[in-house]
Amino acid sequence: MIFRTDDNLLLPASTASGKTEAAFFPIITLFSEDPPSSVGCIYIGPLKALINDQFLRLNDLCEEADIPVWHWHGDVAQSHKERLMKRPSGILQITPESLEAMLLHKHAAIPKLFGDLRFVVIDEVHSLLRGDRGGQTLCLIERLSRLAGVNPRRIGLSATMGDPDRTGEFLSLGTGRKTIIPRIEAKGVKWRLSMEHFYVKDIQAAGDRTDIEALPVLEEKTDQAPDNADPGLGYIFEHTRGKKCLLFVNSREECETVTTTLRQYCERSREPDRFLIHHGNLSASYRETAEEIMKDESQYLTTVTTATLELGIDIGRLERAFQIDAPWTVSSFLQRMGRTGRRELPPEMWFVMREDEPEARAMLPATIPWKLLQGIALVQLYLEERWVEPPRLDRLPFSLLYHQTMSTLASCGELSPGALADRVLRLHYFHRRTAGCCCAIWLKPTTFSEQNRADSSWAWQGSGWSIPSNFTAYLRKTRSIPSAARRRSWEPSSCRRR
Repeated sequence: MIFRTDDNLLLPASTASGKTEAAFFPIITLFSEDPPSSVGCIYIGPLKALINDQFLRLNDLCEEADIPVWHWHGDVAQSHKERLMKRPSGILQITPESLEAMLLHKHAAIPKLFGDLRFVVIDEVHSLLRGDRGGQTLCLIERLSRLAGVNPRRIGLSATMGDPDRTGEFLSLGTGRKTIIPRIEAKGVKWRLSMEHFYVKDIQAAGDRTDIEALPVLEEKTDQAPDNADPGLGYIFEHTRGKKCLLFVNSREECETVTTTLRQYCERSREPDRFLIHHGNLSASYRETAEEIMKDESQYLTTVTTATLELGIDIGRLERAFQIDAPWTVSSFLQRMGRTGRRELPPEMWFVMREDEPEARAMLPATIPWKLLQGIALVQLYLEERWVEPPRLDRLPFSLLYHQTMSTLASCGELSPGALADRVLRLHYFHRRTAGCCCAIWLKPTTFSEQNRADSSWAWQGSGWSIPSNFTAYLRKTRSIPSAARRRSWEPSSCRRR
């Protein structure tokens, strides 16, 4: 389809099905026949770990064709970035936030860097559509395309997509092209699922009862937890020895706590440490070390992680994934279980639900095991209805409008009010907004933090608006979408198109 048409492409296929290779083999072929005079393809990934993994994979694919592959995010060496600036070529892998930074700080170099841009590949597109980050990505692509004078084809990749047709329309915004969506029927796969519920205490709900019939555990334990261990964490400790596993948790704080506890169990049992940690607040060296060890087929360790290892990363022969409590979405459940099931192994997920025991005199709803019910509901939604969260594309992204207004002004330096509104509102993602929205932003500045409470958002300089230096610093620190905690939303009725 990439060869035969000039349309955009949305490729929905299951995990480990070769989506990346299916997208890049035609691109590499076209580049080998007609090399681009600048960066010819941008690959946008939502996570640094995903980009690091794909960087190695694409390097192997492109080496024989002599097509350079570059990656650009906060962990990449400055020398690598400088080589790209001197000799823009090949394929660039980048996160949305780093692309925003490039538009801010390398504004004048964009035509040279991307003057012959032909493709934009957006990996794990479903993860970007959960919030304003997807809108931010499309705004950045459109702003870059205008600056470089190009209209690249867009290719979206995803394994868990709730509404492919609407996602395809979203992907094509502003391109003047339609989106082709091939229907790929995946063969049936047998899952191995386990769901255990524990109270955070010694005595469990079942106690010594013998009248409860439950299915046997998927596999017998290979270790013995120390005395007085947390029941849920002890269960994980007993079923990970001699296995290569991922243990998913839902927050960074919990990731640190669980890793520390499991390492203490190793120490108390006089065993070598067999638990690694991976989340977004760790330094690059810690994260990259964990990624390399997990790819080593001879190492049988367990990595405790958040969503940073959820998407697209090939960890090799991973035997099972554990999940403490239920993930927030069906999509996350499918992605996390999709890290397993490779190298001829079945997908395998062990849920461990941990809750405080209700008080003896507690009544409904306090006695309901909500986390257990949430986990059951997530699994049933997909197994019985094949339901996955649809993209949220019908919102009025007021915060993103403010953010893109600030970013555009910061990159240009100074613009008249009319020129500023024209640049921002012509972004197709804001087709439901009017010029009154920009007026509302200018007339009622938004408070971002206690530090900037008394500062004005805009300053008049000569014939146009500009941003004071403190807000330029703010943009550098928060290149992603400002959260609700950082803003006060105010939207007059004139901002809505009826």
